[in-house]
Amino acid sequence: MYALVDCNNFFVSCERTLDPTLEGKPVVVLSNNDGCVVSRSKEAKDLGIPMAAPAFKYKDLFQEYNVKSFSAKFELYNYKSQQVINIAKSYVLEYEIYSIDELFLDLTGYKYIDIYQYGLTIKEDIFQKENIPVSIGIASTKTLCKVANRIVKDFPDKFNGVYILDTPEKIEKALKWLNIRDVWGIGRKLAAKMNDSGIYKAWDLLQKPEMWVRKMMGIHGVRMINELKGVRQLELDKPSPKKSIAVTRSFMQMLTQKEEVRERVETFGMYCSERLRKQNTCCKMITVFVQTNRFRKDLPEYRNALSRVLPNPTNSSILIGRVVNELFEEIYRDGFYYKRAGVMVNDFVPEDQRQISLFEEDTQNQHLPVMKAMDAMNRKYGKDKVRLGSMSGENTFGRAKLSPEYEAFLKKNTLPEANFRFH
Repeated sequence: MYALVDCNNFFVSCERTLDPTLEGKPVVVLSNNDGCVVSRSKEAKDLGIPMAAPAFKYKDLFQEYNVKSFSAKFELYNYKSQQVINIAKSYVLEYEIYSIDELFLDLTGYKYIDIYQYGLTIKEDIFQKENIPVSIGIASTKTLCKVANRIVKDFPDKFNGVYILDTPEKIEKALKWLNIRDVWGIGRKLAAKMNDSGIYKAWDLLQKPEMWVRKMMGIHGVRMINELKGVRQLELDKPSPKKSIAVTRSFMQMLTQKEEVRERVETFGMYCSERLRKQNTCCKMITVFVQTNRFRKDLPEYRNALSRVLPNPTNSSILIGRVVNELFEEIYRDGFYYKRAGVMVNDFVPEDQRQISLFEEDTQNQHLPVMKAMDAMNRKYGKDKVRLGSMSGENTFGRAKLSPEYEAFLKKNTLPEANFRFH
């Protein structure tokens, strides 16, 4: 058996841990630059606020119904996510982190334990320690776990946050209830094709011949059918290093000063190097891009990107920052209003398997102890407390709706900013 632990309205739930008075009130969390709704409380959903709703279009509705809107606090959400994961994974030997607010737990072999009570214990432990409500769906396959979790969320009062699909009768009833568009792996376009073929519920899909499913969805569809029948096709995935890393942002306001854009781009490069070190890899290629606002037809448009292959793979913030700055100098043009920029690194090799050029000096090993020390201090004292001199330390997300409670949280969980930097 698998269990899917899914945090309810995760970003909103995190906001409520900062301010308990938000309980029972309509709350939304906005995306980068406070553009669109990325998380809604149940009360906000009941008002008809859709996911990805542009905030400016719903400004009057927010005011009429006193909807509280907040800028996304990704540092807080990541912190809370790690806390929830640490609690949940302590109950099992194997697990898979599926997203920032979801993880699968492997309950295989728990034959002599009341699985329902075990799920309740996990749910209550997470709520007591982190004040984050979760729903837990339990079934023999990962796809059925998704179905069970959907049932828990749609009927919270009936199942007390935990539901098990453990009999053919329960599975059949659930699949006859579940809309085909809500099946894990069925997107909006594919759901429309299914409707054209007379498939409206998940159960309808099971009635189609395997050849029809294979023609419509390929081998992925066959596996989905087996998963819905309770035949396990998807095992837990083990974490693997990323094959590319990108840090890109849209700016809250368009930037016209070269040094402002340069500082943002170099900061993105630093974050890429931190992520490389976190997974013990080095990159061999770096790409930098800048672009103006393509929606502002009244302003001149410009976009450009440039890549460079490194002679020696590296994850040093100093070396990556140096290359990022050189690429930026080549692509930057005066006279434009820049809205977006980013840095991407790819072509990774393990940190201990670097192939060194015979014709270029390698300073990676000189920088590594400093980088490791910087990472350790930032983990202990808070993000960007120790940083390169080219970094301002300001957040890279455009956020105007930060609450006083969040400022208090930061002061409580991190020490005052260190007044030294590495140059």
